[in-house]
Amino acid sequence: MNRFVVFQLNGEWLVASGDRLRISFNNRKEAEQSAFNAADALASSGHAVSVLIMPDGPDTDAQQFAMLSGLVPRATQN
Repeated sequence: MNRFVVFQLNGEWLVASGDRLRISFNNRKEAEQSAFNAADALASSGHAVSVLIMPDGPDTDAQQFAMLSGLVPRATQN
């Protein structure tokens, strides 16, 4: 499964995928959108994907984690 993790570190929002990909963004919205776009692209080609969004900081309630996983159904032509 391909997993994208969105998290904040030292005031920057990062998107990580495995040990390979770390991209920095100015805000959480941009980081989330990037992760969802990358996950959608992989899911569209049949790969299993998940997106994990970490809370904003240490004072955040742990129940606010968001994790989406699965495959996006492919559109078929009639």
